[in-house]
Amino acid sequence: MKRANETLVGAAVLGALAIMVAGSIWLSQARLGRNDQIAEARFRNIGGLQTGNPIFVHGVRIGRVEAILLGERNWVNVRFRIKGDAHLPPHPAAIISSTTLFGDWGVDVVPQEELPDDPEVRKEVADALAAGRERWPGASLPAIGELTAQAGRIAGDIATIAGRVEAAFDTTSARRLQGAFVDLSNLSRRMSQIVLHQQEALTTIGANLDTGTASLARGAASLERTLRRADSATSHEQLQRILSHTDSVTTDLQQVAANLRAVSGAAAAQSQSIGRILRNTDSILGRVEAGEGTLGRLTRDSTLYTESVQAVRSLREMLQDMQRNPRRYFSFSVF
Repeated sequence: MKRANETLVGAAVLGALAIMVAGSIWLSQARLGRNDQIAEARFRNIGGLQTGNPIFVHGVRIGRVEAILLGERNWVNVRFRIKGDAHLPPHPAAIISSTTLFGDWGVDVVPQEELPDDPEVRKEVADALAAGRERWPGASLPAIGELTAQAGRIAGDIATIAGRVEAAFDTTSARRLQGAFVDLSNLSRRMSQIVLHQQEALTTIGANLDTGTASLARGAASLERTLRRADSATSHEQLQRILSHTDSVTTDLQQVAANLRAVSGAAAAQSQSIGRILRNTDSILGRVEAGEGTLGRLTRDSTLYTESVQAVRSLREMLQDMQRNPRRYFSFSVF
């Protein structure tokens, strides 16, 4: 009976040892009867990568980090143990990245044609390829903690800008803006009055020019009649030459008068247009000053300013809460 008990105890111990060995083999991902692939990659910086960290292809775990060695010219060589039946890209590159918020790291094996759109990552891969093609080129992405710190700095900058906006645009600024609109309205009214006065003066000048031209025409006609009478009493050829010169002078005077009328008409037309534009501007600014329309309401109503300040304060509180409790807004999972 005692011998039977000892046999049972021995069998139990051997079974426990077998279970421990099998568990150790399973935990170390060793596979009996299969040939693992061994590969190495070259990195400038490996971040927090350690021996035993997983290796992924398209999110599927295919192996683990077996060794980390310091190479020549400040390169870091990382040896990978990969499943024998794993399918690797034709031109692989190893990208080290942080997989969780708790400091867990891993290696993603991607084709060199599908590198992340990050200038630093592409530069590191190009440098590793230039150092030699006997090992995979590698690069490392920033840790999640660094990204969170960067986000915190950005949030602080936004809060600073919001505070400056809140300090710069207040009710005093709104009153100053309203006063500027009032001054512009007064200026446009004065310009309209000046244009009206100038229009009257130009109209008077044009009327005087018309009167003077008519008088010149009557004088030329009287002179022509007088000369014709003199021609009947004197030499025909001399008086004819005098009359021809008189006709040319009269034609020139008529042309000058026509030009003066055209100038006065153009000036009157332009003054009317300017007066109409200024009257419209004065009407628009008057409505703004009276508080009519969207712009007028904005200059008189401080609701937009109050709501903007409240929105900025709410955004600042949300950013501060996001810094204190990032897990409330972001959720990360390893598997």
